[in-house]
Amino acid sequence: MKSQRLTFYLMREEVSDFAAALDASKEYRTVSLAEDSGLDGEFHYLPSRPSMPAWASFVEPVLQDKLDGVLTSSAAAVLLLRIRGRIFALTFSFGRSLLDLAKIENQFGLRVALNRIDARQIRSLDTKTYEDMVVSTNTQASKSAELPTFGVDVSTDILRAVTGEPRDPTFATRISGADSLIMGVKTHAPDLPSICSDLLDAYRETTYKRDFEWIDQLTTVKDSTQIDNLNTQLVAQLQAGDTGATHLAMPDPLIWNEIDGFKITGTGDHEYTDLDLSDYLEQLGTNRNKLSLAALKNRHVQVRFNRSGNFDKQWTLYRCIVTEQRLDGNLHVLIEGRWFAVSETLVEKVDHFTEGLHDARLPLPPAQPGEVEPDYNTRLADQSPNRLLKLDARIHRPGGASSGIEFCDVFSDEGELIHVKRESRSATLSHLFAQGTVSALTFINDDEYRTELRGLINQTVPQDSSDKWLNLIPPAGNTVERSKYRVTYAVITDSKREGRNWLPFFSKLNLMQHAKQLVSSGFEVAVARVPIADR
Repeated sequence: MKSQRLTFYLMREEVSDFAAALDASKEYRTVSLAEDSGLDGEFHYLPSRPSMPAWASFVEPVLQDKLDGVLTSSAAAVLLLRIRGRIFALTFSFGRSLLDLAKIENQFGLRVALNRIDARQIRSLDTKTYEDMVVSTNTQASKSAELPTFGVDVSTDILRAVTGEPRDPTFATRISGADSLIMGVKTHAPDLPSICSDLLDAYRETTYKRDFEWIDQLTTVKDSTQIDNLNTQLVAQLQAGDTGATHLAMPDPLIWNEIDGFKITGTGDHEYTDLDLSDYLEQLGTNRNKLSLAALKNRHVQVRFNRSGNFDKQWTLYRCIVTEQRLDGNLHVLIEGRWFAVSETLVEKVDHFTEGLHDARLPLPPAQPGEVEPDYNTRLADQSPNRLLKLDARIHRPGGASSGIEFCDVFSDEGELIHVKRESRSATLSHLFAQGTVSALTFINDDEYRTELRGLINQTVPQDSSDKWLNLIPPAGNTVERSKYRVTYAVITDSKREGRNWLPFFSKLNLMQHAKQLVSSGFEVAVARVPIADR
């Protein structure tokens, strides 16, 4: 029998009838199930509607004749089944768009997969690192492998999806789980109730804790009062235009070269090239003050794909919001429409470590409004020309890399490597932390790098003062006295939060990982907030 690839969603427990599972705005058609099917369910579909692809209108003006036979179409269908009091949705083609996405059980497929997959037979992992941006990573192996093969950092990465081979080969040959569960089955439609019943059992198991317990470092907030207070706090910030702790991110990984643009309900026909919360709030204008939780949950993000040319509803706006909120002294994060409490042990560990980092050795002046990093670096170096050297040139391209390694932005005569980054909605601090680690480790391990660095100093520094700086860059073959150097991360930000809380928690977590590596290599590490001067 030929294997049929099926996609399963589980609707939330409160969804008790089929109509509640569907998107009421869709004009779908319904086909009754055969009386002898033995299934308790409904089938709905959207008929294909041929349309010209988006690229046709672009190229036709330069063509002599109109294009014929280039119409595209997309179908959508969903089979709803009631199994043991729960409603399952099997989607076909674009059938996911027929569902009310606010009603699906998030991570249903992931839980089933983790409970049934052989931890030694993983084929791919989708992880996300949440910082001031969301970084999604898909890692695949050429053959089934164990978790360490995929390079997952269990302290910073959040597992989003997994594909692998189940321990019981009769369950399926391979399963993929995220919000949905995708599996190939050799069976007929009348057997679906048995399959769904097995999936429900697998969803409720806790077998995953044996190999994947680290995914519980974020625990779901279930207290309705807490959730209400967190949502109220978030909405108030958005009404005020405060996006310091909040941004938008796609809940599911999409292929960027297949995306033509976005639309967000509430801003008419305005098209976005990217999901940008500040841009969205600006487009709302005075209506920003009317934002409500209901609006966030009912408004949608639509994506136009190259292959169809149509804007397809993908997610609710609320599900695209990523935010960090502290409530009653505890840290909570909103990810993919769900509130999580971050493990207090993890928070204490990260806060304790980052609070213990050094401050910058030299005072760092405030940045000017709108001042770009190179201009700030120049002004910083010019304030103490005898003690500071602007040194932001990229040198040495190891292993054929496309760009060189920047030693630091500003170098002090006390051996301080100052790396400067302006916090913005278009740049992630992870790049800053990685830059400091790479340059410092290359500095102590690569003779060619230090030789090029000494040559740069000879070219740019007057001869009467170059010796002071050359003494800080040991020649090739000499040992680097690591304790003399301090790697300083200077972040330009208008945040007024106290201590080190001006850094988002997940950025602090990333900083801790890099700082530990530097400290173990013998360096001191510092982090400094550079305020922005009042206009």
